[in-house]
Amino acid sequence: MELLDDVVLRFADRALRLGVTLTVASQAGTARGVAAALDVELFERAIANLVDNALKFCSAGQCITLSATGATDAAAQTSNPVLITVADTGPGISPADLPHLFDRFYQSRQNVAPATGQGGRGLGLAIVKRIVELHHGQVTVTSQLGSGTLVRISLPLPNI
Repeated sequence: MELLDDVVLRFADRALRLGVTLTVASQAGTARGVAAALDVELFERAIANLVDNALKFCSAGQCITLSATGATDAAAQTSNPVLITVADTGPGISPADLPHLFDRFYQSRQNVAPATGQGGRGLGLAIVKRIVELHHGQVTVTSQLGSGTLVRISLPLPNI
């Protein structure tokens, strides 16, 4: 998905300064051939919010990987939705915070500066959720302290 490449380019300098590896996963040609019906600018904002959050928490030597998979031919599209992931090897998210991540103004303050600094305002993930919902999709987060975080966005198949 070209959109993921664009987001990686947008954050490449910041990731380099932080010592964080930021890449798009290559999965036997599928990542470049995924088709989804979406508002590109709006959806790019959602992915950018996820990458921005990951960069806030990742330290030097850690990685952020974006990927997209899904059906690429009409015959296969009956069973495979489009799946976009943003995975990091950062510190992970506390289990107590997971149920609240998509709440407006919610912020976990364990590792990030207050809203006047790097921490933002607690709207980024709420915006991600709303953008995904506008595309009739779902967003989920799995994380374990010390093992990183995986955000999955599942979108319905485009009508071809």
